[in-house]
Amino acid sequence: MTHPGAIVVCQALDCRPHMLVLNVEDDRLRTALLADLASETVQRLRRGHTKPVVQAVLRADAIETYWVPSDDVAPSPVLEGPP
Repeated sequence: MTHPGAIVVCQALDCRPHMLVLNVEDDRLRTALLADLASETVQRLRRGHTKPVVQAVLRADAIETYWVPSDDVAPSPVLEGPP
């Protein structure tokens, strides 16, 4: 099951963007594109600070969020490896 703070890949799109899950509601996910986040924010995710990052992204006016069906995503290993 996908949870807030998880990084997923949207398989429904040809470009397969990496997305940060912000909220899970029934069978859909509220997400933000990982490419829209500052490098410092991605580093905080890499260090495991998912809850404060999710809260900050939800409060940010400048970051677009998208609702995606949960069936259209798969887990992503994008943040694996050294920080």
